[in-house]
Amino acid sequence: MSLTRRLLRLVTIAVLTPVIFLLGCQSQMIYHPRGYGAAPLEMLQKAGGVELTFSTSQGSQTAYYIPPWDKQNREPTAIWICFGGNGSLALDWLHYTEHWDSGNAYLLVDYPGYGKCAGSPNPKRIQENITAATQALTTHLGAKDIAQLRPRLRVMGHSLGAAAALIAADELQIDHAILISPFTSLTDMGNKVLIWPLGYLNLHRYDNRPLIKKLANSGAQITLFHGTDDELIPPSMSQALADIDPQHVKIHLVERAEHNDIIYLAAGAIRAAMPSDRLKVP
Repeated sequence: MSLTRRLLRLVTIAVLTPVIFLLGCQSQMIYHPRGYGAAPLEMLQKAGGVELTFSTSQGSQTAYYIPPWDKQNREPTAIWICFGGNGSLALDWLHYTEHWDSGNAYLLVDYPGYGKCAGSPNPKRIQENITAATQALTTHLGAKDIAQLRPRLRVMGHSLGAAAALIAADELQIDHAILISPFTSLTDMGNKVLIWPLGYLNLHRYDNRPLIKKLANSGAQITLFHGTDDELIPPSMSQALADIDPQHVKIHLVERAEHNDIIYLAAGAIRAAMPSDRLKVP
């Protein structure tokens, strides 16, 4: 073999090795599923929460309904569908819900492979969980259909969960969303974390920009929170999303907040951004 051919072979191997690695291992790089210990399930019981079980193409799934903390009135004024980041579980939201409006209820959704959910996640499978979990909630609340609940439905998500929240808002025609530390797209994140253009090898095509534009064009109100010291997702990504439609997309930069402490540091501001109108039960 000539020197030129050997060099070409080495270059080819050097180029293809990271490509093959990323294509084969990117799910493990994006998602970090884990199960539940005893403490979150005990807190669920304390909150009077209910496990909602349903099935998708991935098998048995479990989401959680948290009724209003106001024990005198269990009819929710709003129902927030919440999604965590790629290393979070649905019940992690319980640490915050008891400090928000006591008239709100919450549907906390895990991704396939997380918590008590079977399977593995990707955008399509997460969308399946959203649809099926909302249908399970509809049945649990005795509503005729999702349309009957729609006036009270809201979405909230952190990091990867912001992408899931936008998918839910689009799928369920929800007109109010709170997005915490969102990215523009997972491809952009890949190019930031890896070496450009390796981000384009991303097979999990979360892209928040077209959904933001679509929802804003329909009149939805979208509120963004982003930490100024976010070490993972730069606040410039939230600013880029807000710039799509400044009339319908409002951004709040949280001073000194990092990626994983922003919900705690901004809890009061997040509560203030939640609609407080007491809607009548359909």
